[in-house]
Amino acid sequence: MTLQEYQERAVSTVQRYTSADQEHFFMGYLGLAGEAGSVLTLLKKAIRDGKGFGSFPDKLAEELGDVLWYISAIASHYQLSLDEIAERNLAKTTDRFQEIHLLDIPRFDEQYAEQFPNSFVINFIEEVQDTLLTVRMVWEKEPPAESVDLGDALTDNARIPNQYRYHDVFHLGHIAFLGWSPVLRHLMKLKRKSDSLTLDAEDRGRPQVAEEAITLIIYNYAKGNKMLRESDRIDTDLLNSIRQLVIDLEVATVTSFQWEKTIIESYKVFHQVVENQGGRVLVSPAERKLIYLGK
Repeated sequence: MTLQEYQERAVSTVQRYTSADQEHFFMGYLGLAGEAGSVLTLLKKAIRDGKGFGSFPDKLAEELGDVLWYISAIASHYQLSLDEIAERNLAKTTDRFQEIHLLDIPRFDEQYAEQFPNSFVINFIEEVQDTLLTVRMVWEKEPPAESVDLGDALTDNARIPNQYRYHDVFHLGHIAFLGWSPVLRHLMKLKRKSDSLTLDAEDRGRPQVAEEAITLIIYNYAKGNKMLRESDRIDTDLLNSIRQLVIDLEVATVTSFQWEKTIIESYKVFHQVVENQGGRVLVSPAERKLIYLGK
């Protein structure tokens, strides 16, 4: 039996009520809540009685069936298809939880002449300027004489020092793990000028603002969660916010699971850089690696 077949048969068993209150159709919601409570009651008995509750699987199947009936009744009232609901739910949970190797993410610049190097080293140099701690980001090109500063020296832009001066590590993480960073494309002079549409849609102002917004909202989230030192998961609502920021950008194809992996791994390197007050970081979009090399 398919979900569609079940729904078609179940809707014929929906009761009709005479109370005027039923015109608001809340009985399905109340029934769903009640049956969910019945499932929890079974769990309580299973915990209490252990193996002595031998009928637990049969009772659980019955109560879950009642839950399904009320879900079907609510969906049918609003002309929603259980098949479509199931498909949308699987798409959502797959995006959030299905493990995908970062190497499976395409290089967004693989078809362009302006590509991020397969592997390169960035040196973070901490200095004091006018009593403020600053950080310079230096691209160690070969030979060393060609090394160049990327952008201006950064401060924390805060009354209380908070290490945000090192936030460019997160942009490097975007390159390493996602193959994407309009901010670093600008600083490294790698905008895709060979394609005017890609240049305008992916490498200019709006995508750069979106990336900076992503690093900031994640950083503010991290401050309330021990700077992610003990985290291997990111709140789903935060990941959804990130996905909203990149709608219509090439990186919109990246799943929530991949964003989570990128954030966690980037923060590991961020902490190493901060603890050592700078140092060299290997960035490899070809191998999907971000590695702290030391000073």
